[in-house]
Amino acid sequence: MRIAITGTPGVGKTTISKILSKKLGYEHIDITEIVKKYHLYKEYDEDMESYVIDFNKLNNFLKNKNNVILDGHVSHLLNPDYTIVLRCNPEIIKERLKKRGYKEKKILENVQAEILDVCLCESKGKVYEIDTTNKTPEKIVDEIILAINGKRERKGVVDWLSKYYYLL
Repeated sequence: MRIAITGTPGVGKTTISKILSKKLGYEHIDITEIVKKYHLYKEYDEDMESYVIDFNKLNNFLKNKNNVILDGHVSHLLNPDYTIVLRCNPEIIKERLKKRGYKEKKILENVQAEILDVCLCESKGKVYEIDTTNKTPEKIVDEIILAINGKRERKGVVDWLSKYYYLL
């Protein structure tokens, strides 16, 4: 099985992915890391401070990978069997990204993406959405395992738009 752990930067994808991969005995694949390491990108966008992923190269790299946790905010675009969309309060995301040294423009873009449900809206197939705000990583991982084992799907449980519309 290929499980995508997706969401806006700062929601806890890597923390959750690492714990989940150990519990399931799956390989953890950090999409950002492999894109850089194996040059699976078209170019580096200075303005956005990120690589423009070559999805053909990335999909080719991943084509024979099974029993993996795909960790990254584009992992839902990589034909997973199951997608977990992690969500988090936009104010918390803003603080986390500031601590990481993100520029204001990039922080605003990511906060707006969280408010507008971008990763959730782009996700297809079996999708399970979790609000990570005020939950421990262990509790989140347990919820993911229950969802996967029960083949549960859940979307539309988080609504930041009505509370944070003024940030758009």
